[in-house]
Amino acid sequence: MSLYTVSYLGQDQWLTYEDTQVARIYAYVPNLGRFVLHRQLGQDFYWDNELDWTPVDAATGHGIIEAGQLGKLGGRRHRDLLDELTAEPDRRSVDEVFGAQPVPERTPTAQEFAAAKINALASAEPGTWVTYKVYGRDKRRVASVAARDLRTGKIAAVRKSGLHIDSRVTSTVDGRFAVEIARTA
Repeated sequence: MSLYTVSYLGQDQWLTYEDTQVARIYAYVPNLGRFVLHRQLGQDFYWDNELDWTPVDAATGHGIIEAGQLGKLGGRRHRDLLDELTAEPDRRSVDEVFGAQPVPERTPTAQEFAAAKINALASAEPGTWVTYKVYGRDKRRVASVAARDLRTGKIAAVRKSGLHIDSRVTSTVDGRFAVEIARTA
């Protein structure tokens, strides 16, 4: 089992579980008493890497669940997210998560990240841009090289997938550079 606390600007927000069998991220929602598939956190874990992911052990995870504060959604501000997570049918009970065979806490390898991104791209409509990786403000050249390597098939995951893709570099709101990819057919 791979458990993480997810922080934003130094503030813990979620307790999450990575199902390594299907490469999905589930967040514990105290309102529901379950781990629920959380697509936005999954995108950050496998693609964006903008949030801080800290591995935690099972004992720490149990303590967070017992406290019941991390991931609690309430009020008008979080109503849409709570409705979305309530409607999500893909859930795991606490017993399922903590009863799962333990696997070492880990960060996905570069190959696993690439494979997950290509799988997501394969299920997206042609022409839909997907963020492949975000680079720092001083990494424009590195982002351009990565975009070219994706487009020309130098990235093994793209080459092996058989997908025809286009790539581009765009600026983010905070001045970083995002390499985006889209299926062309």
